Amino acid sequence: MRYTNRLAIVATLALSAAAAQAAGFDFTSGNYPPQPASQSTLTRAEVKAQVRDAIAKKQMPSAGDAYLPLSMQQQQPSGLTRAQVRQETMAAEKAGLLDNYGE
Repeated sequence: MRYTNRLAIVATLALSAAAAQAAGFDFTSGNYPPQPASQSTLTRAEVKAQVRDAIAKKQMPSAGDAYLPLSMQQQQPSGLTRAQVRQETMAAEKAGLLDNYGE
């Protein structure tokens, strides 16, 4: 009797798992992740020219530099003090510009 109950429980669990796999429910209705509707007004050549210009002006790392560890990348020193950065951060938080991830 004891083994019969265990066998019935195992069989029920196995059948319910198989049924759940077979159902294939899509609770997102095909809307995940949300795709932003946007259309670029620039041509491919214009984008490439902007990227080359940004790399030349040191506003963007070249493709090889982007994969280096941060310790090996050339860092530009900040002109702000720690206190100034803290003030800017607190002002941004008061203005609601910071996202509270994890809270």
